Amino acid sequence: MGITIGYLLFSSNLPKLSALSDYQPPLVSRVYNTDGELIAEYADEHRILASNEQIPERLKKAFLAAEDQQFYEHPGINPARIISAALANLRAGHTVQGGSTITQQVAKNFLLTSERSYTRKIREAILAYRIEKSFSKDDILYLYLNQIYLGRGSYGVASAAWRYFHKNLDELTLAECAMIAGLPKSPGSVAPHINPEKALQRRNTVLHLMKSSGFAEAKDVDRALHEPLVVAELEGPKLTDAYADLVYEQLVERFGLKTLRRQGLTITVPYDPAAEEAAIRSIRHGVLEIEQRQYYRYPVNHPRDSWQALFDEWNKNAGNEPITAKSDTLIPALVEKVYRSGDLLVNDGTKQWRLKKPKWTWKPVKEYKKEGASEDTLAYIKKRRSTWMVGDEIRLQGTGKTGVRLAQEPSIESALYAIDLERGTVLARVGGYKHQFGGYDRVKKAMRQPGSAFKPFLYATAIENGATPATIVMDTPVVFDSSQNDEFWRPENYKNEFAGPVPLRDALEHSRNLASIKVLQNVGIKRFLRALENYPFGRKFPPQLALALGATEVTPEALTESYIVLASGGKKWKPVSLQQVQDRTGKTLHRSVSGNRCQVCHVNPVMSVNQSMKPAEQVIDPINAFLTTNMMKGVIERGTGQRARALNRPAAGKTGTTNKQVDAWFMGYTPQVLTGVWSGRDTPTPMGRRETGSRAALPAWLEAMQAFHKGREKTDFVPPEGIEWVAIDPKSGLLPGDDSEKVMLEAFRAGTAPTEETPATEGSLNSDPASNPDSGFFGLGL
Repeated sequence: MGITIGYLLFSSNLPKLSALSDYQPPLVSRVYNTDGELIAEYADEHRILASNEQIPERLKKAFLAAEDQQFYEHPGINPARIISAALANLRAGHTVQGGSTITQQVAKNFLLTSERSYTRKIREAILAYRIEKSFSKDDILYLYLNQIYLGRGSYGVASAAWRYFHKNLDELTLAECAMIAGLPKSPGSVAPHINPEKALQRRNTVLHLMKSSGFAEAKDVDRALHEPLVVAELEGPKLTDAYADLVYEQLVERFGLKTLRRQGLTITVPYDPAAEEAAIRSIRHGVLEIEQRQYYRYPVNHPRDSWQALFDEWNKNAGNEPITAKSDTLIPALVEKVYRSGDLLVNDGTKQWRLKKPKWTWKPVKEYKKEGASEDTLAYIKKRRSTWMVGDEIRLQGTGKTGVRLAQEPSIESALYAIDLERGTVLARVGGYKHQFGGYDRVKKAMRQPGSAFKPFLYATAIENGATPATIVMDTPVVFDSSQNDEFWRPENYKNEFAGPVPLRDALEHSRNLASIKVLQNVGIKRFLRALENYPFGRKFPPQLALALGATEVTPEALTESYIVLASGGKKWKPVSLQQVQDRTGKTLHRSVSGNRCQVCHVNPVMSVNQSMKPAEQVIDPINAFLTTNMMKGVIERGTGQRARALNRPAAGKTGTTNKQVDAWFMGYTPQVLTGVWSGRDTPTPMGRRETGSRAALPAWLEAMQAFHKGREKTDFVPPEGIEWVAIDPKSGLLPGDDSEKVMLEAFRAGTAPTEETPATEGSLNSDPASNPDSGFFGLGL
């Protein structure tokens, strides 16, 4: 009677078993690239659900040997084992052996808390009995092997196999199965990455148990006992930098954070690790090269008795691995000696180098004051000498061979965004010199003036409204008075030089500011603002003539994606960064194909709900887009972007530099890849008077594009129907005359090429097309 009452008392209000029958545990969401390579994971609990059939018998038997050898015989509890464990614990004076069966552990892990009390143990036993009545042994074992925590952040055996050995379940050896099976009792103390000796002892104990219980052949166990215990490195995500931010933000926005981290999504993205790594290197190289041209900031000086502690700290930060100076990273070092010649002997704690006398100029005190340096900083600078001192902490950059050069932590930042025009996908995104996941993504967030990198949109609008690449515009000084005050605006060209009458092509190739303002005047500001709505800038622009010079703000993302229109024959489309998402059952939740590739996008309802599945939109005439691209080829062949000729393949591009060299840009593309690069400081201040787009942004663009095009066929831009090629005099924009010094082949919309020859003698009113108000672009009355 008492037993019955006790049973009724303890069994009242017990949890229902629906949590077991409706088993939907949190799973890791995994991101793969199109080659099937795992590149990132998101999880609250790193669990990979494995069916009974997917769990090998040797792994099941390893757990049975270690945890519950009579699992298939007992009804959920094992009285003999409970008594045996109690006696062992009494003899030891502490817990050395558990008496719980696997079924009891399922009851505790799924339905109860980890509270240590007799009440909980009794409820656990009752639940175990009920579980045995409701579920098969195989189902109970399935639940146990998928739910249990096994250390190193892994839940369930499939996760443990991956995180300890980087293997799928069917690839595990008997020794590896035994090691995993030895973890449930104390994963924190016997995990092989924490305590290899204990892990090996525990593994061997499980192997002996398998042998003695008949779960493994003696010869297989003997072989496994001699197998070395090798644990795989826990790999970090290969999906990195601003590309990782982009993917994560899109997933959270579309599915929510909880779903992403708990519902075991399978995600496919068009990510190429090699391309992203090349982009990161190019940005770091570019930033460090710009930094070589900056003032050298006074270093911190360390007394000699603190050197060893510094060396130890640097060595620890390097993971106690040999410190290597790479070309795209910096390592710390101390000045050990200053020679009479000015050379420096420097030491990174493991190696010494002798550096030639640095040619760097020390940063003036006035520059520190401009930047708002603290009084303590100013006092330190004034106190120390403007020369190198023993104990100065410096930075070293590898030179690509075995040497190093003096460097310093960058004060400059840079960002890169690359798009695969053939596949319609994001190729690479770099958010900064040392972008960290979730950090400040300059591609997406940095609102900066594009300078002359904005001009191609103006010139495309001029072409759309009747101009040709040969139309003459005047590159002459102009002053604008303010209607509201006594101020005036006097825009200038770079180096304050003026070219007079020049063809539209020349004005764009050499980024002539005054000519561009004349172009905008004749196009009309309202008309240009309407044309800008064809591009995905995502903002309205002020109605001002300074737009001709890019005196507005855009993000690198918006500017690069707007260049897609010019690079894609006038079509606007969004590059894909999230190709497919499936749930834990394999059902497709999301699929994207870029608009420039999709002909019939809405194949099924899953696809049709997706805005990125819609076809590309033709927003400007393909002929106008090609003529603008063809002029931008000249920027690289003859103009401000000639450094890009080293790409050694047809490319179109445009430099951009803002007033006082605050921002530097290079936007450029081949028929296959479009890449935009911005360089500057996070707080907009000058980088130096020579830091133009060609010098401060183009080198990083070039290095990245060279990497992106490895293995790609060399192709040129294909003209659309309606283009004709005519030989002209590049100076006059007319057909070549007897006195023409140069002749070039120019592209025109059919029927718009010049019909007059360049006059034999120049200087008269009639021979100068720009001086005749009724001829050319400026006679159109736009």
